[in-house]
Amino acid sequence: MPDSKPLLTIVLGEPGPLDRESAMYRRLLAARLRYESQFTSLHVEETLTTEVIARLCGIIESKYVVFMETSHQLAASYMTTMLEYLRTRSVYLAEPVVYNGAIASNVASTKIDDAYRYVRDTDVFGVAFNTRRLADALEAIGDVDRSALYLSYRLYWSIGTVKPLATGFSVASDTKSAIGLQIAKDVTRLVPLIPTASKEVRLHLVRYVALFLRGMRAGKVTQVALANLRDVVRSYRLVELLRFVEPLQPVEASWIRWLSDPESDTHLYKQLSNSDSYLSFREGQPTEGTQPPLYELQFGGDTVVIEKSYRPRDLRPGYSRAASYDFYSRPITPGSTLIFFDRPLQADDNAEHLYEYFTANHAEYTEAYFALNPKSPDWERLQAKGFKLIPIFTTEFYEKFLISDLVVSSQIYNIRYRGKSFANSRFVYLQHGIQLNDMTDWILSKYFDLFVATGQLEADYLRKLAPVETLNSGLPRFEALTRTPHEPQHLLFMPTWRFNLHQVSTEQFAQSEYFRAIDAVLADPKLLAFLEETGRTLHVKLHPNVEKRAGQFRFSKNVVRTDLSYREAIASAEMVFTDYSSAVLDAAYIGTPIAYYHWDAADFFHEQPYEGRVDYRDDGLGPVFEEHAELIKHIVHQDYLGPHELFSARRERFFQGVDPQRINAKIVERMLSL
Repeated sequence: MPDSKPLLTIVLGEPGPLDRESAMYRRLLAARLRYESQFTSLHVEETLTTEVIARLCGIIESKYVVFMETSHQLAASYMTTMLEYLRTRSVYLAEPVVYNGAIASNVASTKIDDAYRYVRDTDVFGVAFNTRRLADALEAIGDVDRSALYLSYRLYWSIGTVKPLATGFSVASDTKSAIGLQIAKDVTRLVPLIPTASKEVRLHLVRYVALFLRGMRAGKVTQVALANLRDVVRSYRLVELLRFVEPLQPVEASWIRWLSDPESDTHLYKQLSNSDSYLSFREGQPTEGTQPPLYELQFGGDTVVIEKSYRPRDLRPGYSRAASYDFYSRPITPGSTLIFFDRPLQADDNAEHLYEYFTANHAEYTEAYFALNPKSPDWERLQAKGFKLIPIFTTEFYEKFLISDLVVSSQIYNIRYRGKSFANSRFVYLQHGIQLNDMTDWILSKYFDLFVATGQLEADYLRKLAPVETLNSGLPRFEALTRTPHEPQHLLFMPTWRFNLHQVSTEQFAQSEYFRAIDAVLADPKLLAFLEETGRTLHVKLHPNVEKRAGQFRFSKNVVRTDLSYREAIASAEMVFTDYSSAVLDAAYIGTPIAYYHWDAADFFHEQPYEGRVDYRDDGLGPVFEEHAELIKHIVHQDYLGPHELFSARRERFFQGVDPQRINAKIVERMLSL
């Protein structure tokens, strides 16, 4: 009698109902037409933890098991490739090519090299485990976090090399790179200390440790002992692989060096013009009477303190070495090459405004360039204005970057070329907006010589993290921002985004509180009647991540998706409201009334990769509404037109230190002195 047990079980770990309209789920259903007898699926309505996986291994009867979530993505060939491979052999492990973002159209063309192995997500998802061997291993490694289970399994069974099959799987998120990972509170070790000579496994391990440390900067507390962490770093010689960590996780790279050699506790972080910045790591409590540390973290019963300091440039290791080129050795002069840019496909932000001011007032600097993608709708506009344009992220751009003495941008990108990066060269960060949230971990992961702040409140916050680099000048675009009457009058709604909605299906998006709250405003009968009676229009500026779903919202004659730029939409609006976007501060700066609609105030920051810093009710520059009816009443009664002394006083305090006539001049003076 043939074996009636399926070859493979797909475990869908998803608390609550499955997203049955997701591309992944529909692809699994389609595979049943051909392979129904060979695989089965199991919906687990709880978060997949190591403990849950161990329990599942005791009840799953198939030879192999794969763990997934409906937000993940599968190549069209995934099920066929996996089943045909597993059907003819007995293996410990089979895995596809794993992506963080979109799956390549030609998976076979993906280069499986050290760079791939480092960025490959090493959670359990998408990989076919031998169910019995996984159960056996879990008896020994069942105390590790689920995020370390794939790595621990490979260590336990000495699987040094895995050749991915010619099909693709994507976890459809690279959030870990930005915010790290949080492990279960009761976990006391990262991975088992089982020797391996495999560089492939060690590359996975060094990324895992870096992500764990990045998550620790936010989480602050773990039961993993410092001794275990040091053992992992030393046993697997992770210091040898830090060149992969440094570009995106420079703090963690320095941290791993210290874990390997605690005697070497101070590490160069960023070269600067006059004094370089350093990070110091030490075990023990903060020293009383000194500057508060950047971080005070708990590892089991141990405390680790991370501090920042500045030292003269000539004390830098290797400063006098002839073979080490110093990109600060040339002062900024009229002969210098300078590069400005905003987003690759969109200008009209702070770099464009500063570039226009700079070239008009410092014409002697003849090698100042603005970088942009030639496909950008702004290319012809800037060309007509006389901007010296270069195609961004091309060979020409990188060659200009190599010889440049200064880069100025409203964005921070990881630009590296022939030994040059922002770690060892001048970079002015203009920002895109104002820091209203606690972005400490993000800020301390970036390289900059100058960080532009707007107002004393933001400057005081930034100076705790970057006292030398912070400049309270205001954003360059503010200098050109003025209120412009617009007929007919219009209001402006600018909702921001929710990170947890990145990969949801159309159905799930329509069911989200985010969609329902916004759509209810756009279609509110009282609001629509008010707009019609007064001849007003509500312009809606959706977040770029929502644009592809714009067709789901109920726009109408008087509620429209605006085709105005941010600057034009804000400058001409009678009133601007948002949920949490800092873009409304542009409106507040020019005296336009603003308001906040916090329909998800209780949960918003739980689902974002940052914490709140400003109390909107105590420090916001406009009223805060949590109820739909309150917001609509505020608008239709035109309460926003009345005098608001409270918000006027707050506005004055918020923008303290910003001279409206000298924003650009102040930045230019400072940047040319770097």
